[in-house]
Amino acid sequence: MNPKTKSTMVPMEVKYTPAWLTWVGTTTSCLQALGHKCDAVDVAGMSGYAFHLCINPGLCPSGPTMIDWSKLPWGVRLLGRSTLLYEGGRCHSGKYINDQTRAHCKVAFDLAKREIDAGRPCVLWGAYIPEFAIVVGIDKNSYNVKSYRELTHEPQPPIPYEEIVAPGGVYFLAFPEPVSVPDLSADQCALANAVEFFKPRAFTLKYGVNAYDFWISELKSHNADTFGNSYNAQCYAESRCFAHEFLNRIAKRNKKAQSQLNDAVAYYAKASEAMGCVAKMFPFSPGEAGKKVEDDKLISEAVESLQIARDAESRAMEIIEKAAGNSKLWES
Repeated sequence: MNPKTKSTMVPMEVKYTPAWLTWVGTTTSCLQALGHKCDAVDVAGMSGYAFHLCINPGLCPSGPTMIDWSKLPWGVRLLGRSTLLYEGGRCHSGKYINDQTRAHCKVAFDLAKREIDAGRPCVLWGAYIPEFAIVVGIDKNSYNVKSYRELTHEPQPPIPYEEIVAPGGVYFLAFPEPVSVPDLSADQCALANAVEFFKPRAFTLKYGVNAYDFWISELKSHNADTFGNSYNAQCYAESRCFAHEFLNRIAKRNKKAQSQLNDAVAYYAKASEAMGCVAKMFPFSPGEAGKKVEDDKLISEAVESLQIARDAESRAMEIIEKAAGNSKLWES
């Protein structure tokens, strides 16, 4: 990027990376614009996002973003870029907007101006709707962004910095400098991340293998929202594709670990295929929020696929955990 770019100039050229997981897509776009040879598979895998699975009651569409965003930048550092993260921690949306959350917005905006002036795109939560976008310029007191609207060919007008929609709080991520990380250590850490993100949590939201069981239960009880179910299916079909390809790459470049990881790759291929079937059964349907999934034949087929994905991913994760904990596999 051009280090002389100024915030009042024409927005910088950044190629938007399409992804259902918009944190993955926008982060990938920024890293590529900054000269890093990576793709969405690398970003999803190294950050651990590829292994996240959360299902909320009724298949609420919040599940794919119910992840600890503060942990994701560690994967960016494993890919060779430093990170600057700012989180407000208080919901800035609707009735929850107040002087404190407006102050959080101002801090993020000032950081964005600094990054844009340095010629570096950055990631922002809450552009137009609660999704991640790429900040590519500053227009007075507004952000110029590239967002999911790139795919729908909708206008992307400047967004006044206080008018972002940020449930969960203001989130801003920048990528100031290159860093050096040993390849073997990065891969071992990535596998440890995978295990951490797939683990069940000790509170009411359903994660990992418990998420599969809860998804099945919500479908069987006709409690799954049509829109939310289809959105979850698209996101998790994509992430299981990312997970499969990422593990395949690690296995190929780490000969000592390859024999162990090949089985995990095969299990993730099975999980990815099964989750892809679920996504095909429930095409994305944004206009059907509030309706329930009621087709019993379709539900039965989806449950079968989800059980296949659950069992395959669970077995893969057992292998991954053992490989991540075996230091001898990662010695140079």
